[in-house]
Amino acid sequence: MDDLVRELNKRGYQPVFLPRTNIDPPELYNFSEDGDRLVRRGPLENYLPAASGLEVGSGKLGDISYSYTSSKHGEAAISFLQNSLKCIGIDAIPKIDLGFTGSRDFSFAFTDVTYREVTPAKLDGIIQGITTGAIPKGLLEAGRLHIAYEYAYASELIMSRGDKKDFSQNISGKVGDFIDLGVKGSVTMASKTTISFKGAAQERAAFAYKAGYLTNEDGKWEFHPEEMRRGSRAMVEPRPYVPQRGIVLFAEEHGTT
Repeated sequence: MDDLVRELNKRGYQPVFLPRTNIDPPELYNFSEDGDRLVRRGPLENYLPAASGLEVGSGKLGDISYSYTSSKHGEAAISFLQNSLKCIGIDAIPKIDLGFTGSRDFSFAFTDVTYREVTPAKLDGIIQGITTGAIPKGLLEAGRLHIAYEYAYASELIMSRGDKKDFSQNISGKVGDFIDLGVKGSVTMASKTTISFKGAAQERAAFAYKAGYLTNEDGKWEFHPEEMRRGSRAMVEPRPYVPQRGIVLFAEEHGTT
């Protein structure tokens, strides 16, 4: 998902596979020491009671498009599509056969993309009341404890051939013979060149978030939605904090194994 990851990182988002749907900001996470997973510790109000009264704003984001070229094996393209479908809440996929497309080069677009956020300025005013309890001190000292203050959600994924040509077979009326999403979603031929995947209407699946990391110096808490980069001679412009650029992180629930 390299193209998608790069696009999201550029916009300040961390792409993530979350263990559940219908979650809202702000939430507390820690980034694992092994560097490839997150621990979702849950709603920030559990650690900062004043966060329970924060207003959560929402709105529309522009469509997010990306492309993919598979290896010589069709299984790679299927795996890629399966991971993309997880981003709209479809994680159980009984059957995918992409032979009808006549291609291994695909373009994708998340449409109807929305967000929910708590602005960092609102957290600045209450952050001194946070208590991290039994969270290991080393996670804080290493800058691995952070607050997700915005989530991006999508309900539809559009797939087409990379060359925008018609699929080699017209499967209108028999899509289910090639792609079965079970009960968690639906798939339709939107046109001769595009397939539309939609998650369940009641499920709001987050596929990325914006965050700021926490520090504590001499008993004073600070929230950092931006990080400074060091150039060869001087500090350069800050950029949004992203826990791990270049990859999609897998999140697990705190207390699960």
